[in-house]
Amino acid sequence: MFFVASDYEYALLDKKVKETEKLSFLRKEINTNFDLVLLRFKELSKYRSYNSDELSKQGILLEDIQSANYKIKDLIDKKPKASLSFDLYEKLNNNIGAMANLQDSLFTSRYSIESYRDQLNDCLRVNRSAVKKIRGGRY
Repeated sequence: MFFVASDYEYALLDKKVKETEKLSFLRKEINTNFDLVLLRFKELSKYRSYNSDELSKQGILLEDIQSANYKIKDLIDKKPKASLSFDLYEKLNNNIGAMANLQDSLFTSRYSIESYRDQLNDCLRVNRSAVKKIRGGRY
């Protein structure tokens, strides 16, 4: 009876160890993706210009953030059972999605503003040129 009970106990402990290792691996993967998101947001905050090269880089960084966020969501869905820490991960995941969408909308707005500013400057330049020509009697 003792040997049967100890075998059963080893089987239970082995199962518990495997569950713990799986949970540990899952948390490590989630934390790695959160670190990547944090790094991308830090890189994203460095861009201040609105030229096409920087806007392209910003788009790539936002895509990386969204991709890591989707990976985190998939990993959270693989959780073995309900846990408060996974609830926190899920809340952070939702906030990252909202921040990335907000950041994307801000960059789009900034680009639009910069584009409108360039168009207004071009109109102003053309108008000044026309005023000079009219005053010079060319028309």
